[in-house]
Amino acid sequence: MNFRQSISALAAIGALALTLSACGGGGGGATTLPQTSGNPTGGYNPAPYNGPGSLAINYGAPMMSNLQYVGNASVPAMHVNVQVAMQNAQGLLAYAQSASDPKSPLYRKFLTPDQIATQFGATQSDYNAAAAYLQSYGLVVGTWPQRLGLSVTGTQAQMQAAFGTTFGTFTYQGKYVIAPTQAPHLSRVAPITGVFGLIAVQAAKPLFIRGTGLYNGLSPQQIASAADFSGARYGVGFGGYTGKGVSVGIIGTGPIMAADTAGFATHFNTQVATITTVMAQPQPASPQNGGTGTGAVDPYPGGLSPTAPPVTAPCSQPTPGPSGLVPANYNVCNPEDVEAQLDTQSIAGLAPGANELFYFAYNPSICVILSTGAYAPVQSTPCPAGSSAYPQIGIQLSDDEVQQAIADNRADVLSLSYGLPENLAQAFGLIQGPATGGAPGFEQIEFASLAAEGIAVFVSSGDNGAWDCQDPASGNYLGIPCVSYPASDPNVVAVGGANIQVDESGNLTGPMTAWADNTTAGGSGTFSNDVGSGGGISMAFTPPAWQLALVPGAVGRELPDVSLDADPLTGPSIGYNLAFPGQGGFAPIGGTSAAAPETAAQWGVVLSACAANPTCATAPGPKPYRLGNPAAIYYAIASSPAGYAGTFYDIITGSNQATAPGTGGQPAGYNAGPGYDMVTGIGVPFTGHLIDAIIPGQKVP
Repeated sequence: MNFRQSISALAAIGALALTLSACGGGGGGATTLPQTSGNPTGGYNPAPYNGPGSLAINYGAPMMSNLQYVGNASVPAMHVNVQVAMQNAQGLLAYAQSASDPKSPLYRKFLTPDQIATQFGATQSDYNAAAAYLQSYGLVVGTWPQRLGLSVTGTQAQMQAAFGTTFGTFTYQGKYVIAPTQAPHLSRVAPITGVFGLIAVQAAKPLFIRGTGLYNGLSPQQIASAADFSGARYGVGFGGYTGKGVSVGIIGTGPIMAADTAGFATHFNTQVATITTVMAQPQPASPQNGGTGTGAVDPYPGGLSPTAPPVTAPCSQPTPGPSGLVPANYNVCNPEDVEAQLDTQSIAGLAPGANELFYFAYNPSICVILSTGAYAPVQSTPCPAGSSAYPQIGIQLSDDEVQQAIADNRADVLSLSYGLPENLAQAFGLIQGPATGGAPGFEQIEFASLAAEGIAVFVSSGDNGAWDCQDPASGNYLGIPCVSYPASDPNVVAVGGANIQVDESGNLTGPMTAWADNTTAGGSGTFSNDVGSGGGISMAFTPPAWQLALVPGAVGRELPDVSLDADPLTGPSIGYNLAFPGQGGFAPIGGTSAAAPETAAQWGVVLSACAANPTCATAPGPKPYRLGNPAAIYYAIASSPAGYAGTFYDIITGSNQATAPGTGGQPAGYNAGPGYDMVTGIGVPFTGHLIDAIIPGQKVP
């Protein structure tokens, strides 16, 4: 079924279709909600504010109509990201595209964080004024050199005073949400255009899937052979391209520990990359942030922490108690989330010569209900013993991690293994949509900034096939296809999933197929775990020029762009909780969360080849080997029949069509086929051949 012609229907419903997705991992138990009062029926719609000194603040207002008010809120602290008025937001979006376009005079003229600030971000005076406004209410404000936003922490009372509102406790389908009870506004005119976190919902979720116990998972050597890392003379012992001299970063979802990576290296008898944790915290120059420095320092413990918490132990699952399930006590355990282990080990094993940077944020002042992602409605000290609450960490602070990556400009490649429905991203104002009045949203600006710096970003395309949106009232899936963000952003590479069957040496034993319901035995048996490679048509973004060259009929940005191994039935073997005997081990992991770090590692190897060849390493500045957004290169190579056949494995079998629960039996999705398709994109890139296509004759040192 071809849904390209249904884009108008998608756009019409996009502003209405919302969903909440809780973070995976951990053992949060049932939460008892307070008795409903105030406005028990119907959604909550705060009246708009139009008084003196008002400013139209983007805070995700479209979300409010789906919340049910139940009473006052009392939380110890809150953390938000504040968007400031930019000099030229649209100019930054245009520059990001031009910097990766070989036909543009701006091609590979990448910017520094300071240049982004000077040309496109807030003026220094406006940035100072925005910070001063927030500081006047006692809020702790962290600044960044790119001057796109501010990281802000403070008490509930301080937030209420700064944004002219009070906070209430709301429910959404039986879950807690802390949100404003009046439309937020400023007491005087200040250059602030958005604030994110006032509605305390974690909408993004990791995109990994645990495999079955019938399969042990692939080794890094098997995946490397199947994806032609050997064509790049893979392996340090061969003296080939291994990512040496290149930094590959991860936007972290949860904590990591050295024992897992060391155990992974020993288990598979392989060399792995060195991993450095870079805390997302406005900070002075240091070796950890590449000596760049990122502005003022948030004083601990009021803001983002300068250190990550140790992984203390896995958390027990909820246990029965006198009044129901008793949740795990997060005061005595700090669990891994497996997603972070999948990301770090995939890159470390496939690009062992790279410098691996794990961007991570942690705010111990804030207590979050792990099962819902909302702030805990408690008055005592954060995260009381025996509660289902957990310190704010990782994926809940991903914008701070991305801001850090922009600020230190150190990672040449970034991998992101999480996403949320694109229409939800619009409703929260993260991208252009009803919440922003058509202006670029905060995360849209972030990814444009990364592209303008020449940083390659790889994002999981999702695990729900063509389904990624639900009805906001019922939670049922909509009867139309919908894609995941940030995979749909035109400044990233959307990575889909494939099933890659190999023997012990990594040789293919059959054709590569799409990761889809008809090819996998993995997952939990629920809809969201068994659909397969995310793909479809964006309702927010038009197709970039580089995609139109290969897909001339596209009416919206189509995804994915490329694919790699993601099927839990053929997924990588990952070590977790290896420091705790009897509580961890190795297991196969799948989902497009596996494919994204695999392709990021692959691009790190490509960049190390570019760095070693003067004909390629020609970009101005200290990172001459950066090539910008890889999607533009992939599509340019694939536009030539010879380039396509010689560089990519074109997957022609499989489908991400499925019938979602609650849709009345209406299927949605796409079929893989010759050429580009919205299941696996162009296909699977072969590493050595990719190097040879970019630097002819240079794949071997």
